[in-house]
Amino acid sequence: MADAPSDSLRDVYERRAERSYAEPASPRERRWRKFEGVWELLREGLPCERFLDAGCGDGRHLVAVGRSAGSLTGLDLSERILQTARQALAVEGLAADLRQGNLEALPFADAEFDLVLCTQVIEHLLAPERGVAELARVLRPGGRLVLTTDNRRSFSRVLNAPRTGLMLLLRGRKHTFEFPHASFTVRQVLDLVEGAGLRPERVETFRFHLDKPFDDQTAPVVQQVLDAIDRALPRHGYGDVVGVLARK
Repeated sequence: MADAPSDSLRDVYERRAERSYAEPASPRERRWRKFEGVWELLREGLPCERFLDAGCGDGRHLVAVGRSAGSLTGLDLSERILQTARQALAVEGLAADLRQGNLEALPFADAEFDLVLCTQVIEHLLAPERGVAELARVLRPGGRLVLTTDNRRSFSRVLNAPRTGLMLLLRGRKHTFEFPHASFTVRQVLDLVEGAGLRPERVETFRFHLDKPFDDQTAPVVQQVLDAIDRALPRHGYGDVVGVLARK
């Protein structure tokens, strides 16, 4: 079993939740390609009996699944962000079992769920292979996992290179990271999934973006154009997000 995160790391997540996820997500979030790409993978496992969102954040995916699942369960390291998820669910009249916990040591029994989502979480783990093994453990035989994480070979790195270079010049190379943040190649994600005893059924990469001041919050028209380009392209390996649908 993995060690629990340190109190200092948990505090970082609580502060981040207060700053960035104090309110439920706007309905506009569902129109973005990032949400859409996750949903395209997730809906292949719906309807389902028991759904787990491991790293549920502000609850947007729990709300989207809604009554397509017999029961909803969400887990997050931050208690503050779980408060936001409760608000989002209450607005839709939905009930869910929301728990604070560590993805590397899930507080659930073996084979408890038939559909598990883990989106944009493993890149923040100290031991991602342990986290994926835990996701596989709580899946029932024949159950499905939808796993997404950051793509190391994203074309957005090229798009944002001029800004990144400018920021390095202005700030210098010394900077601090608030929490672990890795990225993976498609092959590395598949290795994690297969190493946990799961069989990949579908692999995608999707979404391009620009950083501030041209991100989806401050320049939504720019993001709409990038989303439209991504939708029009044939399948590729250069999106921001690697998404895998796998079966136990």
